[in-house]
Amino acid sequence: MRSAVNTSTRNDTNRVNESFKSSSSGVAKETGRCLASRSDSSLVLAKCRTWGTLPDHLEIPDVSIPVDGKGKSALADAVLPETFTVDSCKLGDEFVDTSIIPGLRSKVIGKGVTATVKLMHRKGTGKQQYYAVKEFRRSRKENLQAYDRKVKLEFSIAKNLHHPNVVETIRLCSHAGRWSHVMEYCSQGDLFTIVQQRYLSFESQLCLFKQLFQGVAYLHSIGIAHRDIKLENLLLTQDSHLKITDFGCAKVFSELRRDLRSNDAECGEVFGKIRKCGPGVCGSLPYIAPEVLAEDRSYDPRFADIWSCAIVCLAVIHCGTPWGAAEEKDAGYSRFLKWWEEFLRSEPDRIVTGDVYPRIGKFFSDLRTKTLLRLILRMLHPIPEKRTTICDVMNDRWIKRIECCCPEPGKPSNCFEEFDGIIYRKVHNHLPPAKKGFLQRCI
Repeated sequence: MRSAVNTSTRNDTNRVNESFKSSSSGVAKETGRCLASRSDSSLVLAKCRTWGTLPDHLEIPDVSIPVDGKGKSALADAVLPETFTVDSCKLGDEFVDTSIIPGLRSKVIGKGVTATVKLMHRKGTGKQQYYAVKEFRRSRKENLQAYDRKVKLEFSIAKNLHHPNVVETIRLCSHAGRWSHVMEYCSQGDLFTIVQQRYLSFESQLCLFKQLFQGVAYLHSIGIAHRDIKLENLLLTQDSHLKITDFGCAKVFSELRRDLRSNDAECGEVFGKIRKCGPGVCGSLPYIAPEVLAEDRSYDPRFADIWSCAIVCLAVIHCGTPWGAAEEKDAGYSRFLKWWEEFLRSEPDRIVTGDVYPRIGKFFSDLRTKTLLRLILRMLHPIPEKRTTICDVMNDRWIKRIECCCPEPGKPSNCFEEFDGIIYRKVHNHLPPAKKGFLQRCI
């Protein structure tokens, strides 16, 4: 019996070692802008570009297309025709610039390699309701047909998503030979900018984590994996609601029953076979799961999303990520992997529970509660199949007790407090503190 246990242990340890050795051939990895190290346990948060391998051609039903740098997307639909149409309009027919000065363009609120986001409002509704209009530019390597399909495929996914923690995509518009997605406007910007200001309380951080989990649970429940979850793709509204955006790397991994295509779909009720993603990198380097970076096998995109969510949580708390890339050549990740190897050596199927978890460094041990630490470690299990699912996360008793100012549709809010026999709804405010005027600063 001992021999059998030892053999199993060696096999599992080898699996941890060999499963996630990254093959860097064929991929030019842009690490320069992603992360800058201050010390072994402290990292500087820096913006990351979405990247990945460029596909040679479009495939049906699993369509791979480059977006926002070098990412990939797929709309896996067996009945998708070679050419398809999407309802669209001329941008100027329904939306106008926000500038009150004739001839002056709308305010640009975001700019990337392949897209620019500006503010506009709908005609005839006044200027109170703003919309974010994302205009896509065609790359030099992209022909017109590939450009059209890329924008329309992403729109086809985003337009059908309706959840409080997912950005609402409203319209597909064209202007001057370019396509634009019209989306709801999240006035407080992205989580990257917010985290840099270091004002979020621990309670606010937990509320945002729960909102992220709610959004991802909804996506997975309808058969969609995001595959590029990062601080820059999480937006905040004036009501402190977190919204997931940018579905350029999204993967439709399963078809669902028609009655589940709603924002109250239950976790795990996927109808049909799970379609795994083929080898190839997409996403933003510090957030990418090790099995994706390895590029040597197909992977389940749901587990990749879970990994990215855990890195987001750590980035919010520490204003930095624990490693630049989940590869053995990265010192931070190499140490993390060795901790897991030691943890699994005596018992390959060992799970994180109570005080039983891998020996960890300061970056992890500094987390405020052991409950959060255990959850993060379960989300960062180096073997994807043993990683916790988003359903497990949402059903965790500790997560359920977190006060959240944006409850799931159809479910009561737990964000209440009682004072003098009267129950009040607590209002969370995750917005940056108001800047004081000159007179206030002098008082």
